[in-house]
Amino acid sequence: MNYLPEIKHMVLPGGLTLLAIEYERVPWVSMSFMTKRGAECDPPDKAGTADWTAEYLTLGTVRRSQLQLAQDIESLGASLRAQAEWDATMVHLDGLAEDFSGHLATLAEVVQTPSFPPEEFHLLKERRRAELAQVQDDPREVAFRRFHRLFFQGTPYGHAVRGELECLDRLDFEDLRRFYQQEFSPRAATLAIVGRIPFPQVVEEVQRLWSGWEGGGPVSPPYTGPPEKTCPPGIYLLDRPELAQSEIRMGFLGLPRSHPDFFPLRLVNYILGGGGFSSRLMTRIRSELGLTYGIRSQFYFRRAPGPFLVSTFTPAANTARVIQEITAVIRKVKEEGVTAQELEEAQSYYTGHFPLGLETPRALCRRVLTIDLYELGLDYLRYYCERIRQVTLDDARQAAQRHLQPENLVTLVVGPAARCRESLAKLGPVELLEEI
Repeated sequence: MNYLPEIKHMVLPGGLTLLAIEYERVPWVSMSFMTKRGAECDPPDKAGTADWTAEYLTLGTVRRSQLQLAQDIESLGASLRAQAEWDATMVHLDGLAEDFSGHLATLAEVVQTPSFPPEEFHLLKERRRAELAQVQDDPREVAFRRFHRLFFQGTPYGHAVRGELECLDRLDFEDLRRFYQQEFSPRAATLAIVGRIPFPQVVEEVQRLWSGWEGGGPVSPPYTGPPEKTCPPGIYLLDRPELAQSEIRMGFLGLPRSHPDFFPLRLVNYILGGGGFSSRLMTRIRSELGLTYGIRSQFYFRRAPGPFLVSTFTPAANTARVIQEITAVIRKVKEEGVTAQELEEAQSYYTGHFPLGLETPRALCRRVLTIDLYELGLDYLRYYCERIRQVTLDDARQAAQRHLQPENLVTLVVGPAARCRESLAKLGPVELLEEI
């Protein structure tokens, strides 16, 4: 695909990987630092450590206070943000390309010399407490978070990236400093830069600002799974008597991003439940039966196997029926496969939408980080559409047969037990979960 820019690559003496794209369409630059350790490295019972640490990096440096840093960035029309994900922690800075040297210096300052002001810890904790308390009132968020906790049984993916309310008071200031000192190292990090900057200038500035950074000690080994244990298949009910509807999450253990069946399985999932109104689940559960307004499925491809998850909601009286129908749709795709027309439509969707994800420096920068994190190869973008089109009907059918597991579904219902437990019991034993 000739319109795709080249990803240029080099490794600094200290181990930091540099990936850069010269992007000429707009006078903008997006840059991101990524350490390849994320929420999967949160200590047990201290969920949110990685994400808290990321936010703390934006609260000031050895040279500049939080206020001064924010004012300096705002004065240039730039933006700074940081967050953790399951497999990585990232710091992003976007701004005008003409200010590239200053922006890169700011990013280096934030990553290499954060001040970790102890007086901000209590304020940050209370903001998180308010945020997480609010999440408890959102049935969709409760269902998503509780499914991960239930399914992964205390293994590294078994908590929310942003943290858990009951973990707040176990986290202390030193946990954040310790995470930074251990996991922020050039030996497990990447710097991605996308913008209207000649590559020789990028190299010169990066070497000047980043070559002397040594980081902390040896980083933790990456979590590659699979999890030591997962939840047994069955139906689990979290009673929320105040709700009129049930939030339903159904899933099983999926695959790591590195699995060779990624492309056929992505297409299968589009047909099953990822393709909006054209998907099998939406057609059956919404259009034909009128049991929900929305339903989708997704494979969460991570460094270690993430979950496959179906998400929907329905009036409480319909809960058991919806679960039966979802299981039947998954089983039919597994046993009978997909049609040639469905596969062609899925391929057209992904190849047609692919360029839309490359239209801005920020979007390209994000793609570059993903390519590096999951070791997809520097030619990944160039051959993405070709790999989508190469998937045959037999490839898709075999992937569905190998990886869809209707017999292993873990089903979580967040809803009023008084109105759905009896009908759920007709499907099998129902385990009532306790509030946390």
